[in-house]
Amino acid sequence: MNPTIRTRMRHHLAALLCLLAPLAAQQQAKAPKPGTIFRHDIDATIAALRVCIANEPSSSLANDVAGAGKVLTAMARCHRRYHIGDGPVVRPTVEFLRSQQRDDGSFGDATGTAWAISGLDAIGGASQRDATAPAGAWLSQHGGAQDPFVAMVAAIRAEDAAEAGAAARDVCRRWLSRPSAATRGEAVDALVQLVACQVATLPRDTADDNPAATFSAAQQRGVDWLMGRQQGGVFRARNEPSLPFTGFGLMALQSKPRASRTAAEQAAIEAGQRWLLAHQNEDGTWGEELQNYTTCVAVGALSKAVDPAAAAALQKAQRALLAFQHAEGDGYQRSDRDYGAIGYGGQQRGDLSNLHFSLQALRATGLPADHEAFQKALVFLQRTQNLTKTNDFVGVIPDPEHPETLREAVSGDDGGACYYPGNSSAGYVVRPDGKIVARSYGSMTYALLKAYSLAGLPNDDARLRAAVSWLQDHWTLQQNPGADPALGEGAAYQGLFYYYLLMAQALDQCGIRTLVVGDGEHRAEIAWAPALRQQLEKTQRDDGTWLNGQSGRWMESDEMLCTCYALLALEHCR
Repeated sequence: MNPTIRTRMRHHLAALLCLLAPLAAQQQAKAPKPGTIFRHDIDATIAALRVCIANEPSSSLANDVAGAGKVLTAMARCHRRYHIGDGPVVRPTVEFLRSQQRDDGSFGDATGTAWAISGLDAIGGASQRDATAPAGAWLSQHGGAQDPFVAMVAAIRAEDAAEAGAAARDVCRRWLSRPSAATRGEAVDALVQLVACQVATLPRDTADDNPAATFSAAQQRGVDWLMGRQQGGVFRARNEPSLPFTGFGLMALQSKPRASRTAAEQAAIEAGQRWLLAHQNEDGTWGEELQNYTTCVAVGALSKAVDPAAAAALQKAQRALLAFQHAEGDGYQRSDRDYGAIGYGGQQRGDLSNLHFSLQALRATGLPADHEAFQKALVFLQRTQNLTKTNDFVGVIPDPEHPETLREAVSGDDGGACYYPGNSSAGYVVRPDGKIVARSYGSMTYALLKAYSLAGLPNDDARLRAAVSWLQDHWTLQQNPGADPALGEGAAYQGLFYYYLLMAQALDQCGIRTLVVGDGEHRAEIAWAPALRQQLEKTQRDDGTWLNGQSGRWMESDEMLCTCYALLALEHCR
């Protein structure tokens, strides 16, 4: 080994021992805090691995398939939660691993393929689906689909984790102290074992120290009600099996962590997923009406399925969703109002509500954020935002109060969003020059924020910052803000539970944990997740359901839909 690298590794060991010394003294008085076990050993080993490859051409943290999968799994699952967005820290290893995939989808043998899937899925999720889906299909035919890391964790009892990881800890420390004492492969094996021990203790850590992060009693009541509504995993509407209700019901049931589900709950989910798979159309869609909406919901319900058949179904759905987008292939030009949009299906007019669902579904099927579909979507997204610097939409629409009169619609400049360019369910502002501005409102502004993030915009982008500013200025959990008071009191409550869902999804998608809300001297930072959790748990009905009792618009008079929205929102209130 290069002497410089050996010296650097010794420095890492020295730092590690300085950290471990006070911990050792503390451990004599009390057991280590669950969930934080081995964190310093893990940090030091990952740091030393990065030092080791500093002078290597590939810069991969491991030079074999199984090892690369193990490193990525360990980095993603440990307390640091590395992910694909960490760039050069993980990118070379991801690139190395993907370069090893064969034409049949495998990464060599079953063991290597299983670890490759584990690592790519953990570090990149949907962004690596184009590699993990065919690998999973191959693995199901050549040795099973058991995630090796999940198996490692399952074999460790939380209370025995310190003892179970002792040997691996010693391997890492010997390697850090004297690299010749172990191979890099042995160090990688020890690292992933330490992370498995750490993960095995996390549920107990969460339950003991952060009750709000657990699956609450309110959520369980909602799940119990849904379980009473399904038959073989299928939900009905108007006494007929319903594709969209089944999709939403399954997504809501899956909001409960898999490890905490009862056997009956898991069986219902798997049965419902099989039913959805059996009802996919040849063109990749689901349903006969509102096909984009229904297909997006089905994708959401199937994206976590363990059935290998789901991977092929999701790829078919991806092609169908891409075909729905209004683009050059269907004669659209960039100057057309609907360019980049997606509507309810076919060539129906596009809108922001359908588009954010579509972008989420496309990402869930593995479409990367740099795909041209997201760049085209940005054109439409900008035209729904009241931001004059980037919104170039100008069009003629019927006057809201006098449909026989046409008025010119232009962009406002408050940063919020409307339903589609020139159209808003929250009403309109008529300017002194007679031109009309579609009013911004809460649910669509959260939809815009979510869609911008899914399309790859960073949080410091001016468009995204403008949307957040509008949401902070209009923060409320009592209404869906932005409606023109002239529309009547009920307008402020239309789509309230949809608003809650999009609030949770958008802010979590962007990694925003707090908002600065209020006026003037009374502005304050608020943690939105516990506030939303409290609001939803306070408004839950005795039977476990939620219902919009102040406005039934957009199907919120249906307790099934409101309950699914609420459970899916609570999933993000960690």
